Amino acid sequence: MTEKYFGARLQEDGKCSFRIFAPHAQQVKIKIQNQQNDFYTLIPSQYGFHEITLDEVQSGALYSYVLDDGPSIPDPASSWQPDDLKNASAVIGHHFFDWSGDNFSGLPMSEMILYEAHIGTFSPEKNFQGLISKLSHLSELGINTLQLMPVSNFAGTQGWGYETTFPYSVHPPYGNPEDLKALIKQCHLRNIAVILDVSFGSLIPVAALEDAYAPFFSNKYNSLNGRALNFDEKYSYGVREFYIQCALSWLRDYHVDGLRIKDADQIFDQTPIHFLEELANRIKDFASQNNRTCVLINGDKRNALRPVLPPEKGGYGLDALYSDDFYCALHSQITGNHEGRFKDYAAPERMVAAMQYGFAYRGEISNHYLRRQGRNKSELSGCKFIVYSQGHEENYGDTSKCRIIKNAGFEAAKLSAGATLLSPYVPMIFMGDEYGESAPFNNFNDSQDGNCPDEYCLNWMNIESDQGRAMLALYRNLLKIRKEHPTIHEPCRHRCHVQEIAPGVILVFRNSTYGDRKYAAVLFNFSKDDTESAIAQYLPEGVWNTELYSASSAYSGRASALPEILPQDGKIKIAAQSFALFLHSEFRN
Repeated sequence: MTEKYFGARLQEDGKCSFRIFAPHAQQVKIKIQNQQNDFYTLIPSQYGFHEITLDEVQSGALYSYVLDDGPSIPDPASSWQPDDLKNASAVIGHHFFDWSGDNFSGLPMSEMILYEAHIGTFSPEKNFQGLISKLSHLSELGINTLQLMPVSNFAGTQGWGYETTFPYSVHPPYGNPEDLKALIKQCHLRNIAVILDVSFGSLIPVAALEDAYAPFFSNKYNSLNGRALNFDEKYSYGVREFYIQCALSWLRDYHVDGLRIKDADQIFDQTPIHFLEELANRIKDFASQNNRTCVLINGDKRNALRPVLPPEKGGYGLDALYSDDFYCALHSQITGNHEGRFKDYAAPERMVAAMQYGFAYRGEISNHYLRRQGRNKSELSGCKFIVYSQGHEENYGDTSKCRIIKNAGFEAAKLSAGATLLSPYVPMIFMGDEYGESAPFNNFNDSQDGNCPDEYCLNWMNIESDQGRAMLALYRNLLKIRKEHPTIHEPCRHRCHVQEIAPGVILVFRNSTYGDRKYAAVLFNFSKDDTESAIAQYLPEGVWNTELYSASSAYSGRASALPEILPQDGKIKIAAQSFALFLHSEFRN
């Protein structure tokens, strides 16, 4: 099968090629509005594709398909569905956008500091332009990668965005395709990579496209959202290529630097080459041909190694995965919530394991899922794990409606920031956490519940409060240290040793891969009580300087200051729910 585009591709000479996958249709016609000839018949090609090239088509022209004399329908691979356009799609001339000055070529996972944002609640404008207005804030914070929750066209006006209706199309309330490109260009001019959250394991077609999507759905699998997509049955070759071309469209036409497949665990495929492996290979080929770095992130939270192992080890070759274990262990330790899935993480050793290995479960039986979780091998490097203390999916139910700062308080929120940003993994910050935002972020969709609750929107005035300024100072300093200190900078868990030295007190020792003795140590007190500890006995000899203490007055804490240099024999007292960072100097003055 020829690997070609789907949908409409407008060329600079005004010619436009149209291609649709409809193996069940005997005849496909296309209607271009504002042209004298009402309908053109597409030429059938191999494997159920129909295509045609027409002259003098302008960007913005509306078109629709007719399958076997049925009703007019939009293009399943539509690049643009303006508001209220139900039965037609708009042609987009991607080549018209001015990318001059954008020489950004992407970032490897090992260098990324991710910031997750939702367009509809991030700014008062609730659109792409509103996020552009805040990019200077992200740059000053130290962010180099912006991860956007879905921007593809989805059911309703406002929502999380995973009810995808047109996978290739930008969601109209957020702006048009040019607005998204402008956002990405402005990010690149600030050396910020952009990753899109996509849903390739489910599809919610509009009513007009139910018949056109018939080959897209599986006859043997069901997903959590109902109908699973067809990745390994009759006509699956067209479905696979549809989504591969969708991924490439975001990378090519919008200059996106990576994708995170949220529902990767809902992609059921028993073919010799799994869809995720094929997608990863095609993205790597695209990146190589265009001298770019493009990443593919796995949203599967089952502790599965295969998606991120290289093909030569039987894997699919994705670049990183979300460490749900890290989040769950951290949430359980900080908030004391041991209900539901969090009961698996009540024991402190789960936090130790998550910090040491990226996974808290490595083949043990989960009390919540009643199955073995993960595997005992620890083959993954630190840059294969994305860790976070807060994310959107963790606010799905009423019991986790509030953020950590609401559930456990200001000091606990600072502690969670330290655990994430000083970890030997790739950190991700959820929007607003950097200044202590308290707004919840439950799942919502106005096509179901009628509105976008204002309580979910960020309140940027909070950044001017005393706590807001203190939290922002902490985040900025942590990210500055992570950027500049060679040992903390590298996400290398193999040079990291984690141990619980007292109940609820965890010491993390990190050693540089360069052998230059630029050691770092972080003491985390997850308990609700102040704790004394003689931590020098656990560390290499030399001078250990106190670099940062979350409970200090510099970050609106009320604890007594720690000594500037760790005493060799004495104890230090670390406040409840706080952390301290110590950096090594080999010789005393």
